[in-house]
Amino acid sequence: MRNVRRKQVEENRKKRQVVYLTFAILLFVYLTLNMIIGENGLMKFIELKSEINRMLAETATIEKQNQDVTNRIETLKNNPDGVEELAREHGLTKKGELIFKFKDQQ
Repeated sequence: MRNVRRKQVEENRKKRQVVYLTFAILLFVYLTLNMIIGENGLMKFIELKSEINRMLAETATIEKQNQDVTNRIETLKNNPDGVEELAREHGLTKKGELIFKFKDQQ
């Protein structure tokens, strides 16, 4: 009787160990997948990193454009002839001036 009880205890212990091991493996697999493809996982991190790099490049481009516009403004502030030339390019004239437009003879 004692050996039978001991065998049952051993079998129950083995079953519990299998259940615990299965649970541990499933938990490990779940946590690993969650770290890779979860909401805050590795894939999201890579996506956000590329988005940051794209935005930094876009910011650098915009800063360059701003610097070009600032330089153009400073040039026009210091060069009245440049302002007049720019105004004439846009069709503006001084008071009393006439504009003559000629067609090309091609």
